[in-house]
Amino acid sequence: MGIIRIIIISFLFIAVVSLSVYPQAAYYREQLRLVNMLNGRDSLDLQTAVYAVENAYYNGNLNKDVFDKQIDIYAEFSKRILLSGDVRYDGKGDEQSAMTQCAVFVFMTDTIPMQVGDTVIGHPPFEYNFDDYSGREDWSNMFVSRMMETRRGNCHSMPLLYKMIMDRLGEECWLALAPNHMYIKARNQRAGWYNIELTCADFPTDAWLTASGYIHLDAIRNGVYMDTLSVKQSVALCLTDLAQGYMHKYGIRDGRFITQCCDTVLTYYPNYINAWLLKAHVMSQLYQKEEKQELKQEMDKVYTRIHELGYRKMPQEMYLSWLYSLNEYSNEYRIKKIVSFNYGDRHKTISKE
Repeated sequence: MGIIRIIIISFLFIAVVSLSVYPQAAYYREQLRLVNMLNGRDSLDLQTAVYAVENAYYNGNLNKDVFDKQIDIYAEFSKRILLSGDVRYDGKGDEQSAMTQCAVFVFMTDTIPMQVGDTVIGHPPFEYNFDDYSGREDWSNMFVSRMMETRRGNCHSMPLLYKMIMDRLGEECWLALAPNHMYIKARNQRAGWYNIELTCADFPTDAWLTASGYIHLDAIRNGVYMDTLSVKQSVALCLTDLAQGYMHKYGIRDGRFITQCCDTVLTYYPNYINAWLLKAHVMSQLYQKEEKQELKQEMDKVYTRIHELGYRKMPQEMYLSWLYSLNEYSNEYRIKKIVSFNYGDRHKTISKE
């Protein structure tokens, strides 16, 4: 009887442990997928990386075929805008790239007339999610898949979708960071480098980005803000997103999963400020539970590094005020003419004189 009792207790213990681990299994699978991209075992692919982040949150139940197909549809729609003859660009040598930027921008930010039978209907743009722009109420509001479902996004999902559509069309653009913010950098021969702000459908200058007062010169020098991200850095960013999703869904727990993700990210993207901040947050929470001197010393080193990189915390209310200040400023904070788009009696200018 003693042996049987031990076996039963052992079985119940294993069952309980398995149940507690199983919901997180998708996170460990997708962590491995992203790590293999970063270490070179698998090819780098931003769309797959974004899918991995969101699929883990949905316990492995996000349909990849549907996810990929929707982006294909958006790319095809943008291509039709490009081929419509309504896009105008006066530059020479890079017409395809510049006009593709225009087409994708218009697709995401404007109402496009569509012929359906004998009726013309307007295809609506994506809108900014004012209700939960930072995912505090529902972390899935940070996701591209959620934006494709609701057509409401934020400064995280919007540039990611734009970048994935551009990748699908075989043209270049780059993710870039500002405090609490992500946007797109692009270039053409006529305008040079320019910024694409999808949350308010505009083209702000670098001066507007620094006008917030929260971009320290050291942060620019260290490539923390206002620099283009490589594909590897963009995938590393996704691994940090994976860790954040884990925290929002399961909490910090013992901190190992989140810290491991952050350490991997910092191996391939040493100055990624969000990975440093997330690691510091986890260490701070763990220190509050158990005041170990060794942990305190390590935590102090992390916060010192964050300060050295030039990070200055931007309050959420200040972020929103800054983001929509572009509408109040004069044209000195806007890039003027880049590319022109015409349909019917409407005209849209999106390029530099």
